[in-house]
Amino acid sequence: MKSFFVVATLAAAALAQRLHIAEPTAGQNLPTGQFFTAELRMDNTLSSMSQKSVLVAVTACYDVCDQPDQWGPGTVLYNGLFNPQYNVSAPQKSLYQDFRVQLPEGWPTGESVLAVAHQFTVGASEIPVFDYTTVHFNVTD
Repeated sequence: MKSFFVVATLAAAALAQRLHIAEPTAGQNLPTGQFFTAELRMDNTLSSMSQKSVLVAVTACYDVCDQPDQWGPGTVLYNGLFNPQYNVSAPQKSLYQDFRVQLPEGWPTGESVLAVAHQFTVGASEIPVFDYTTVHFNVTD
């Protein structure tokens, strides 16, 4: 029974540290071939956490946009270290990091999905956690 509470506590801690896509916002229009900022935010946490990496990717929806987490990452725009920081001049942002990425030239217009896969470890024993989140946006000419 004791191990159940340990597992439940670790699961709750991992969910509390979920990554959020602050930019682009849902439904935002982004022109094809242009650079844009992907702003990733994390909630404050009391548990120890070690950031490992993020993968930022985009997938065109075409006519099916229901379950983007089952499509795979799509076209990778960034794959590397994640080192979120506090900005004392904008404390409402909490922990965040901006990534300047480019929507590929000739990307199909219409709805697309920005997907972010995030890997980090939690606790003194560094339990690995994988987080995945998406946002739908519109691609324009």
